[in-house]
Amino acid sequence: MTQVAGFWNRWQGTFELYADGDVESARIRAEHLAQLSRLTPLLMAANLVAGGFVWMAVGLSGIVALLAWSLVLGLIAVFGLWGWWKGRGRRTTKVSAKGFRRGTVHAALLGTCWGAAAAIWFAPAPPAERVLLATLVTGMLGAGAFALAMLPWASLAYTWLIVAGSLFALWRAQEPIFTLVAVLLLSYATVVSLAAMALARQATALLRARHQHARQQQVVSLLLRDFEENASDALWETDSKGFLVHRSARLAGLMGVPLERLGEVRLPQWFASRAHEPGPLLAAWALGRPFRDLKLQIGRGEQAQWWALSAKPIMVSDGSTSGAWRGVIADVTEAQRFENQLRMQAELDSLTGLSNRRALLNAAQAALSLGHSGWLLSIDLDHFKVVNDSSGHSAGDEVLRVVAGRLMALAEDGDLVGRLGGDEFAMLRLGEAPRLAPQAMATLVIDKLSEPIELGPKRVHVGASVGLARLDASTANVEDLMVNADLALYDAKRSGRGRSVVYASSLGAASRRMNTVEQALREGLSQGQFELHFQPKVDARTLRALGVEALMRWEHPTLGSISPGEFIPAAERCGLIHELGSLALQHACQAVRQLSALTVAVNVSPLQLMQPGFVQSVERILARAGVAPSLLHLEVTESLMLEDAQAALKRLHALRELGVQVALDDFGTGFSSLAYLRAFPFHTLKIDRSFVRSLTEHADARAIVNTIVQMAGVLGMRTVAEGVETERELAVIRAIRCDEVQGYLVARPMPLPKLHDWLAGRPVTGPVDAVDSRIMPWRSTHVSSPPTTMFGSDV
Repeated sequence: MTQVAGFWNRWQGTFELYADGDVESARIRAEHLAQLSRLTPLLMAANLVAGGFVWMAVGLSGIVALLAWSLVLGLIAVFGLWGWWKGRGRRTTKVSAKGFRRGTVHAALLGTCWGAAAAIWFAPAPPAERVLLATLVTGMLGAGAFALAMLPWASLAYTWLIVAGSLFALWRAQEPIFTLVAVLLLSYATVVSLAAMALARQATALLRARHQHARQQQVVSLLLRDFEENASDALWETDSKGFLVHRSARLAGLMGVPLERLGEVRLPQWFASRAHEPGPLLAAWALGRPFRDLKLQIGRGEQAQWWALSAKPIMVSDGSTSGAWRGVIADVTEAQRFENQLRMQAELDSLTGLSNRRALLNAAQAALSLGHSGWLLSIDLDHFKVVNDSSGHSAGDEVLRVVAGRLMALAEDGDLVGRLGGDEFAMLRLGEAPRLAPQAMATLVIDKLSEPIELGPKRVHVGASVGLARLDASTANVEDLMVNADLALYDAKRSGRGRSVVYASSLGAASRRMNTVEQALREGLSQGQFELHFQPKVDARTLRALGVEALMRWEHPTLGSISPGEFIPAAERCGLIHELGSLALQHACQAVRQLSALTVAVNVSPLQLMQPGFVQSVERILARAGVAPSLLHLEVTESLMLEDAQAALKRLHALRELGVQVALDDFGTGFSSLAYLRAFPFHTLKIDRSFVRSLTEHADARAIVNTIVQMAGVLGMRTVAEGVETERELAVIRAIRCDEVQGYLVARPMPLPKLHDWLAGRPVTGPVDAVDSRIMPWRSTHVSSPPTTMFGSDV
């Protein structure tokens, strides 16, 4: 009984558009007819060509009937083309059920015509011509049925009228074998009809879903607009000469003009004299075009404000503009300053004030695109780890600042100095006529950085090694440039440090290592050499374990322990990143079953996330492991937003609908856009270790982290502080009210058995996991994005 009811419901759903219903149904009918109309010239041409084949099969026998049949077919085709020609430039948004049914009549005439062709000429035709006619009629049946699928009654009428004529033709032939052919024809026609009806249901359901989404978007838009109108923004209105006629205390306060003098202000001229780059506003005003959320900077320097303006011209009764305007001013200064701060963080290194890796790569890419030539100097400090270990991180930070100052003092016009990360710096030389040759500059850099650095009563020596790579027309891309400079730097350090080396093709040792790792990857995956280590994440207040982050480890039998910073880029280069990522997900989901409802976070590469079928793969892995989706967290980086944002957003929403939580890793180190935070379905923001490390030393770092935590709370997101290593850092994190912490202060990454001991309060013994998972900036496959962190950082 249930199956009968289900069949009846599907039947009704197939033909629901043939009854006059709501406005939405009328619009869907219009879209279906528009789709069919676009195919009309091709369909009618196909019918006429097929008619020519009928002439070839029939010949001149029965010429009168053939001429009559051809005339009918031609009239039907002309009628269809005439209807298409009439409506080709007209966009119809609604169609009645009656208009929908007219398509059935045309399809029935066409089906009758082809059914008649089979009924009249199949039986008397010779065997070869029978094959041609049968093939022709069957092809027209299948093609027409699916072409007319959006009009299900039309598709059915067309199909079964052809079937009726074909069955009559088989009966006339009076051959036993044609009984079986008739059964096959009926089966074929039934399957085609069912498929066409299913296609019609799916297409209608898709359009209904699209209309529903549009309505929801409209509701959201109206709600947002209502919020803006009732917030503390300033409404304004001008007359045809631009003088303000609607005045308020809020508007006077924003503009810095006494309320009683607002009537003397001509708004376009006021903006022209005070706004930075007012051109778009004045152009829209002059052309009488409405605008929305047009952002303007008012004033300069520390006193600058940012306003978002929305306005439209006031219309008179005849529909023309009067010259008067009405609009609203929203003060977005705080949001803009915060976004500027985040953007600066994305382009500048917070410790040294130099350009960061992203800015350096952008400059190199711009030079490459414009055909400019230059040199890249990759600079690595020697013995810096000794300073950190002996004098502490604060002393190390001071050394990095001194090094940055010395490099800036050496830079000439056209030079860009940047810090790539850690103790690695770079100088991009793009000047047209530099005073010093690249090798001479490298020597001077080594000399200057080898001078002692005074740290209070201490004097330290670091030194530097430099790798040089040429940027010119032979450079394929920025990644090759960075790799070449890195290979030269590696050779300089291998040769004794304190040296500079110019890249040459003979520097192949590092390339051979890359090839070795890539070849070993396939063997490692097939032989199960990879395993996951887990680093706990705990409640910032109670230190109760809430979850773990899964970090991939690789112990090769001959190469030894290989860092993720080496094998992840290798996996991306040789196309194994998807297999490696799938392995991490499978092992992580298996571990979830043993962790008493703790969540497990797995870092996902942008390449893996954007792979077709990724969401379905996650769903299969969860189902196979029997794990609740809410216990799996997937961590992505901000580089995802710089790729195909819409496709990424679609996949992240699909994961969220599946029940999987999504976290934004290393927040604040890349392209941190507030618009993306609103659009993307993030459950958690992970604050990068660079901020946490600076919390106890720099007030601005604490202010940024505090703002991030508050913003996350407003957006309904949790926050995790990465890289917490000291009690002082934990105290600050608690004061800021961050939700969770992760780092060496809590626990290092560990295998699953040791994690069970740690969770049970038992001592964790054995070797310590000291692998640094971070991917070195120049090893990243995608130079336009921040480093891929597929398997995370040991924080």
